[in-house]
Amino acid sequence: MDCCSMENCLKPIKAKGLCAMHHQRMLRHGDPNTVRPRRVKKALTCSWVNCDNNAVSKGYCSKHYYIHRVMNSG
Repeated sequence: MDCCSMENCLKPIKAKGLCAMHHQRMLRHGDPNTVRPRRVKKALTCSWVNCDNNAVSKGYCSKHYYIHRVMNSG
């Protein structure tokens, strides 16, 4: 089985001598070496009164989201 033509890439070829990842990069950016920078999510604080934990879902930390969900399921 042939490997991707990119240096240090041992993945199998998908198309045009490139593996699936490098082929997608070539299609999207015109260069298989281009790596899209990841977006950094800003950590939100729980909206519960006097809670400084990071929000996980719907503006609440995991503990307060559970309480919110149980109180509002009816």
